[in-house]
Amino acid sequence: MGITQRRTDKEIIQERAIRTREKLLAAALQLYMEKGYHNTTVDEIAKGAGLSTGIAYRYFKNKKELLLAALNFAFESIKDIAGVSEEDFIADDISGILTAFERIHTEYRAFHEELEGLRHSDEDVKKLYADFAGKALLELYNKLPDEIREKKHSWECLNISIGLMENYCHAYMDKRFKKNELKFMREETIRLIEKLMRGD
Repeated sequence: MGITQRRTDKEIIQERAIRTREKLLAAALQLYMEKGYHNTTVDEIAKGAGLSTGIAYRYFKNKKELLLAALNFAFESIKDIAGVSEEDFIADDISGILTAFERIHTEYRAFHEELEGLRHSDEDVKKLYADFAGKALLELYNKLPDEIREKKHSWECLNISIGLMENYCHAYMDKRFKKNELKFMREETIRLIEKLMRGD
């Protein structure tokens, strides 16, 4: 009986630790989006999570470690954040996926731009980003119907499709483009992706 009670206590402590860690990660991401990584302190993150700075440093030894953990947390939750799944891609709902991409690029623009900068200047961020992107693409590819995967260069076509969506979203955020120009670019992006994925 005593052993069972100790195990339960341990589980309760572990659950509490997980919740505390996730509070810190969520607060970090929120502040990164509002102020950027470089303008955010560990003190501010702890305060945003309703915790003391000392507790934050129990979980993360420094600001950089917290950044990497927060990015990993965000990457794991990206489908929920985006409101899109592999099934949408498989179902050819390219327009719906593009809408989700637009939302992410608009709502998280400042952090997205800073992340791009970090990706090119910090080797740890670059590796984390590359590992996630590779894993996410492989998962998506493996869920595509056999008739798509069996087409010649299907892996390359999927990578090109993601690149097309990213490129369109950067244009979407660029104020140089007029509404009718963006409309054309969006329609062409969808058309090209559908063509690529059909293997025409």
